[in-house]
Amino acid sequence: MHIFFSEIPDEGLYREGEFPPSIFDLAPDDPIRATERVHYKATIYLTEEAILLHGQLHGRFQLQCGTCLEYFDYEADFPDWSTDLDRLPEEDSFDLRELIREEFLLLLPAHVYCEDFLPDRICPGAALMEQLADESDLPEPPQENGGTWGALENLN
Repeated sequence: MHIFFSEIPDEGLYREGEFPPSIFDLAPDDPIRATERVHYKATIYLTEEAILLHGQLHGRFQLQCGTCLEYFDYEADFPDWSTDLDRLPEEDSFDLRELIREEFLLLLPAHVYCEDFLPDRICPGAALMEQLADESDLPEPPQENGGTWGALENLN
C-alpha cells in the first residue's frame, strides 16, 4: 500500500486499516507468530527531510519462550506509536504495509520468558535450569594426578 507524498496535505493524512498475518512472512519456526490481522491508525506528516507517522498499532501474536521454547499468546498494543523515515530525493512514495510490518517486529519484546507475561505460570524450562544450577553447586570431584594440567605436565 503505497502512500504518495503528493497525497499528504500540510495538516497530515489520516489512514486506518488492517493487514493480514501473512505480511510478516516469517518462517514456521520463528519465535514470533502473528495469529490475527494487525490494526493500525496513523496520521502521516511530510517535511522536506522526513515522513513522520503518529498513531496506534494493535495485533495478536504468539511468542516463543526463550527458556521452555513453548509459544504463548501475546496482545501487542501500542497506543501512542510514532516513527519517522528519511525522505530521499529520488522517492515519491513509501510502502505503509512494509513500514507497519517493520514497526511491529521492532516493538515486540525480544528474549521473552513466559513467566514474565503469564503471572500464574511456572516455566518448565526455568524450573529445570534452577534444578541444574542447584546441582552445579556440588563440589567438584577430586582429580587424580593433577587433572588435565597434570597430564600435560607429565608429558616431559
